[in-house]
Order: sequence, then structure tokens, then C-alpha cells
Amino acid sequence: MLITFNYHQRKESNVLISAVSLREISVFCLFTVLLSFAAPLCLANVSAPPAPPLPPTGYCSTIYTELQGYLDTFNQTLGTPAPYPTLQLPQLQMADSNSGPAISGPNYLASVMVQAQELQAMGFPGVKVEVAFPVLYEPFFGSQSALQPYLNFYQQLALNLRAMGMKILVENNVLLSTGTEAGWTNVGAYYDTLSWSQFIAGRAAMAATVAQIMQPDYLMLSEEPDNEAVNAGQPNLNNPSMAAAMIAGEITAARAVSPSAKLGAGFGTWMAPYPPSGLTDYLNAYVALPLDYIDFHIYPINTEYGGLSNFLDNALIIANGAAAASKPVAMSESWPWKMENAEFNVDSPDLFRARGPFSFWAPLDSYFIQTMANLANYTQMLYSTAEGSTYFQAYQTYGGTTANGGGANCTCTTASCSEGGIVATENSLAETAARTASFTTTGFFNNSLLVTPPDVVPPSAPVSLSGTIGYTSTTLSWTGSTDNVGVAGYNVYRCTKPPCTPVWIANSAATSYVDSGLTDNTTYDYRVQAFDMANNTSAMSNTISLTTALNTPPNAPTNIVATAVSPKQIDISWSAPQSGSGLGSYLIYAGTSPSSLVQIMVLPPTSTSYQNQPLSPATAYYYGVVAVEQGLDSPMSPIASATTLPLPNPPSKVMATPASSTRITLTWQETIPPGGLPIANYQIYQGTAPGALSKIATVLSPSFNSTSLNPGTTYYFEIVAVDTGYDSSMPSDPVAATTVPSPAAPTNVQATTPAATKINLTWQWAVAPGGLPIARFNVYCGASTSNQPEIGTVAGNDFLYTSASPATRYYCYVVAVDTDNDNSPPSANVPVVTPPLPNAPAAVQATASGSTKVTVTWSENLPPGGLAISVYQIYRSTKLPVTIANYVASRTTASYIDTAVSPSTTYYYAVSAVDTGQDTSPLSNPAQVTTP
Repeated sequence: MLITFNYHQRKESNVLISAVSLREISVFCLFTVLLSFAAPLCLANVSAPPAPPLPPTGYCSTIYTELQGYLDTFNQTLGTPAPYPTLQLPQLQMADSNSGPAISGPNYLASVMVQAQELQAMGFPGVKVEVAFPVLYEPFFGSQSALQPYLNFYQQLALNLRAMGMKILVENNVLLSTGTEAGWTNVGAYYDTLSWSQFIAGRAAMAATVAQIMQPDYLMLSEEPDNEAVNAGQPNLNNPSMAAAMIAGEITAARAVSPSAKLGAGFGTWMAPYPPSGLTDYLNAYVALPLDYIDFHIYPINTEYGGLSNFLDNALIIANGAAAASKPVAMSESWPWKMENAEFNVDSPDLFRARGPFSFWAPLDSYFIQTMANLANYTQMLYSTAEGSTYFQAYQTYGGTTANGGGANCTCTTASCSEGGIVATENSLAETAARTASFTTTGFFNNSLLVTPPDVVPPSAPVSLSGTIGYTSTTLSWTGSTDNVGVAGYNVYRCTKPPCTPVWIANSAATSYVDSGLTDNTTYDYRVQAFDMANNTSAMSNTISLTTALNTPPNAPTNIVATAVSPKQIDISWSAPQSGSGLGSYLIYAGTSPSSLVQIMVLPPTSTSYQNQPLSPATAYYYGVVAVEQGLDSPMSPIASATTLPLPNPPSKVMATPASSTRITLTWQETIPPGGLPIANYQIYQGTAPGALSKIATVLSPSFNSTSLNPGTTYYFEIVAVDTGYDSSMPSDPVAATTVPSPAAPTNVQATTPAATKINLTWQWAVAPGGLPIARFNVYCGASTSNQPEIGTVAGNDFLYTSASPATRYYCYVVAVDTDNDNSPPSANVPVVTPPLPNAPAAVQATASGSTKVTVTWSENLPPGGLAISVYQIYRSTKLPVTIANYVASRTTASYIDTAVSPSTTYYYAVSAVDTGQDTSPLSNPAQVTTP
């Protein structure tokens, strides 16, 4: 159930920015520098993080999309609020009292301060420290002497943070008694001994202790009453009035010893909407207290309780309620739980803790950080805390599959599906990253939000560099630098057997460094240099010389074997030497000459193999292994060598042949070098200028058709072969080919109208130099100068359109199409007007000239623009209507004598006109006559 959630998990962030081209120190860089002391220095500074991967398909993507949608909706509500000077106070994770008794260790504080330094380097002006009841309460420990190391730790931590100029927020809730984050095995049993009155008395006493020894700027007295009730076994905290009564006692106790600290209390936005113990019930109870502000936590950002409550919108309900009571708000914990709506109050909190560290969440985490910044501006928060501060420095790679079960519920790294193991690994990775000043893209994103304009001021130079020696190691220490934002770390430089040029060997976030794997009885010079997160570097420190002590080394490893497995990789293996007290590590040496090997790797004593990559193809490499025992190096093993496989040969006999105005055909031959891997594919590069080619395709066989090209344009091509080991050849010799030109547009298009329904088109056309033969002409005509329909296709240079409309203006053009179906530009539009159909003859009269003869006359009725009349057709019928079936004769003049009539008979005559284009008019009005 949700009330069992622990929202104090360690998390890391990643960011929307993509990896930038900062130089990263690598084995190869160190290897190169050691080969030649004259080479430029290799700087580490702050290395660019890798870009996050896309969310994997399946359930992870479902959760990702759902949460992103909630953030999108909430940002629409927030709009673009005016900036407000909210303090950004991230969780100082290593100082969390839930870490357990380890916080009282003698060297623990130094590690915490490294994390604080890295947060300051990102631009954070302060931190949040979780100091939970009863970690500073004497009855929990049984004696003042048992309590004292924890008092010392938090008091010194506060002093150190103040010395750094950082603000301090202390969150005083309760220690976790269950879950993977619970670091105290005895706290649950202690909670069982406390009555309600003892519990609230203890809370008040510890609030006073925290206020007195840490003097925080802000002190959170209680948070998440639902979770405190579960972890402490105090169900009265589920009653808003009783929870408020406990806080009232803490207020009195804290203000008695620290009047200046701002006091707050709060609850999570996931509180149920139902009275009498719902969100607004706690809000009303807390605003009535003499608190300086109301605090809240955001973890789930989903919509739950049957759609009644969105946990992001609840933040605005809290802010509005606090504002109505004239109290500001703050947010001491926030991070997006990676869960779907249906998982709320169903799945284990440990599942969500183990789901958070995957690197593909990075863009969503960054979006959440930006959203919380918008919320802080919108509500004018005093401070805002990102609980996932460890995500600023490390993520893990998602490894969920169907086989390991992680694919079904979005869990598992590539190494583990243990929820506790994933969380523990995440904390360890973040701590390691802090020691080497490494950041995720989320750390860079926070830096971009907090440090504006970009930082250009370098740190001060480190001073007072000093050191001590061992047989094969030295220990360096120095006085730290200062910076306008914060020092991220230090570059450590060394040179061997001075005088010599120092080279970079490591970076360290701490003001100390142990340089191991050295040669006994050898002098080394050292100096250090500070850098900040913007990679501004200080001047160098003073230089010191240290000479390692002399001692007897262990025996050398034996049976070393080197095997080339690809053009870029050689695997080596060896047998461990016998060791009296146990080996500490192996040092791997490599080089392209057996006389100039340099150290490239340090391996644990359990390893007896190593994969060396990336290497140069077709190159002989030599290897030696040194065993280290009790800080002493053995003689080097016998030298082993192997030659990397060759890269694929560039494709040969590359031919580029123009096939049309938009297509060029490429062919080539495959030439696998002796000992080379088979070819897997070919990459095609193309461009319109030599030396400016880009990849356009990957193919499996040695031919390719490049399409969608421009006519009459020269294109350049190179082919790269890629073998089955993903090794790429050099590009082939470039080849060029020019696409044939498009067909020329037809010219001198002429249009005539031989009839009312006919348009005769003629044109001229010539093949462009280098062009393809013409296959056909497409003819287009229409009533406007655009979007004319195609009316026909013809092989020759003329076309008769027989479906035109009479008395209509047409616009016609012609397109030439070559044998590869490439179209020419259209010819010019040619206007033409078809003549009208002839009118029916007028004034038709029929006169009986006798009992067997009738004379018919009429008048020509030529329309404007009409063609000349070539013939008249006469029709006769003894009844109406007269139709063309009643045709009797044709005449070229306007009269007709009909001698084929009968006496005493009524006849009806009609006449039609036929023009020179064979267009026929309608029949005239009939003329009636009766023979005598």
C-alpha cells in the first residue's frame, strides 16, 4: 500500500542535453601520452555524459508515456510563471540518517563532503539533510556516549556546510523501519516500546537537539504522517488533530533553542481526498499551527482514487490553502515515481525504488525537474528539493527481458534483478561518480538551470601540495581551491624520473589522491589543478617530488597468451603466480613494440584475462602482466604478442552509370583481405561535391540504384565495406556520374480548330544533348491555365482532340516523356477557341407548285465566329415531329424542289445546316404545306 512507501530513496538524474564533445580521459589517451612525454596533456575535467537511450518498448514505455502525459497536462496548467528566487536544495544523500550506523564512522564525513562539493559545483546554493527520529535521541542509544558520535557527525557536517557558504534544510521525520532503504535493524523494536506520549515527547526533544547543534536555515518538523504512522507504529498520526498536536510540541521545543530557524511541516500530495483524514483535513490542521510555512512531498504524479485526485494538481490545492492562511509553501522532497495508475496501492515500494535508476528515464527526470521549477515559480516556494540527487551522477543500464522477468514489470539491470541490489548498486555508483567528478546529463541540466549566464571564472589554484610514499604508491594531499560556483574536482599530474613533462593521471573530487602501481625506488613529480563543472581550470599547484621505497616484488604471472579476435580487439590470458599472502591486483601493459610497453589497465586479483580494445587494425601488439602483492609489483610476465585482423579492403572497380535523369546505377567488387572477416554490408556515400559526401544507404550486395536525383547533375560516390565484426574499410576511390538531362519542353505549339468539337495541336521537339529518346508526348487541355487534365498521349508531333466543347476557350500544353519516363517541363500554354455549332436555317417556307411538286426555301443563319456552311440537309414527313430519319436530300444552295410528293397530302419540311467542319445544326422549325 502507498502508506508504506519510503520517499527517501537514493536516485540519480539524467538530462535532456545530448553528449557534448568534451574530451574524456580514457585508457587510450593515457596509453598515447605515456608513449611520448612530448605529447599534449590529456585533461579529464568534467567528462561529457553519454546520451540516454530511448525507453524500451513494452511496459517501461507505457509508464513513460503515461507520466509524460501527466507532466504535459500540469505544465499547461502552470503556463509560464514569472521567475521566483526559490532555493534549490537537493538531498545530501550520503548524510541521510537512514544510511544506518555507518554515518558515525571516522572517514564517513569526508565522503559526504565530496558529495556536497559536487552538488555545489552544479550550482546548488545549499542542501537538504535528513536527520530522522530517533537518530539524535539518547534513549534510543541507551547512553550519551553511544549517542555522541552521531551528534558529532551532524554538528560537524553543519559547520562544514556553513564554511562552504551553503544553506541548510533539515528534515526531521522518522527513521524507516522496513524496506530496502532501512539502514537500522533495531529501530522497529525501539518504536514498539514507545507510547504515544513518549513518542511525541521524544520528537520534541530531538527537534530541539537538531535546532541547537545544526542551526539550520529551515527545519522540517514532520512530514508524511501516513508513512510516519506505519514506520513508527503510531496510528495517532493518521488523525490530523493529533499529528498537529505533536508538531505543536516540536515548535515550542525548537524555537526555545533556535528562534531564527524557519519551521515547517507537511504531508505528501498523494493523501486521500476523503475526510476526516484527507489532504484538506491535514492542511487545515497544519495552517492553524504557528508554522512559518507548509511543506509537501511529490512522488507519485498519477491520477488516482477513481479520478478524484491528481497528485500534481494537489500541490496547487496545498499552495492555495496555505496562501489563504498567509503562509508560504516549500517542497522538501520530490521525484517522479515510475509507476502506472494501476500500480498505486498495489505493488511494493521497493519495486518502484528498483525501477528508478535506469538511464532511459533521464529525459523524463529532466522534464520533471523543469516542471518542479515551474511549480516553484508558480507557487513562490521558499525552497524546492530534488530527492533524486544521486541520479545527477549515475544511472544504470536497463536489462529487463522476458527470460529474467524484468520485461514484464520494467525491472532488472543487465547485472541483477534484486530490488535491494539495484538500489545498493545505484548508491555505490553515485558515490564513485562523485569521487571522480562525473555527472549525468541530469547534473548538467540542473547546472544549466542554476548557473546563468554560463560560468567563465576559473577556480583558484590548489596550494600546499604534499605527499607520503609507499613501496609502489604515493599519497597526495593539498589545500582545496575556491570557485565562484563550486569546485568540481582536481586534475592530478605526474612525471617519472624528473626532469620530465608531467602528464595527467587521474581526477579526484577530494583534496587527496593515492597513486598506486608505481615502481619502487623511483622518483615522481606531482602537481594538481582545480576545475569546475564548466571546465574552467585553475593554474597549477606547487610541484613536489616523491621517491618510492624499495622492496622485493612477487613472482611474475606465467602462460600469457594473446589472441586477435577482430581488427580492433585482442584477448589476453595468463596464469596467476603463487603468492604467499594473496595478490592485490594485476597491471596490464601493452604497446606496439616489446621494448616500450605502458600500463593500460588495473584488474582485480581474481581476473586472469583481459580484452584490449579499441586497437588499430592489422597491427602487432605486445603484452605483459605484472602482479601486485602488498603494494609491491612483480617482474613482468614473458611478452605475448598478436596481430589484429585487417580491416576490410575498400570496394574496388566501383562504376557509376547514369540510367536516367533521376537515377544512377552503382556496381563494385568485393575484395576480402587475407585473414579478414566476411563482409556484412556496404555503406553508400553520395554528394554533389568531392569531399562532401553523406551516407545515404546500407546494402547487402555489391550494387545500388541511387534514385530521386536531379537531372543533368554530377554526383560523387564512395563505398565503404563493413565486416561481420562491424569494422569499416576505408572509402573506395570516389567515382562520379552525371544524370542525363530531362527532356526539353516542346516548342512552337500551334492549335487550330477544324471543327466545333475538334482541336488540332502541332509542335516541335528536339533531343537535349545527352538526353534519352522520346517515348511519347502527353497532351493537356482545359478551360483554365492551371490544372488542365490530360486529354491524350501520342508518339508523333501532332494530336487531334475530338471531344472539345463548341464555342469554348481552351488552354493547351504538351509534355515530352523520355524512354525512362522522365517528364520534360510543360510547353507554353496555347489558347484556342472552338467555333460554335451552326445555327438552324431560318425562314423555312414550303410552297406547293402543283399536285406533285413542292418548293422549299430558307435563309442561311450563320452564328458569329461560326464556320462556313458547306451543305444543307432537307427532311420531309407527313406528320410531326420531323426527325433526321425523314432525310430526303442535300443541297448547297438555300432552296429545294421536291417532286416526289403526292396530291392532296399535307407535308412538313425541316432543314439543317452542315458547316465545313462537318458540324450539324439542329433542325429548323418545320414548314407545313398541302398539295392540291
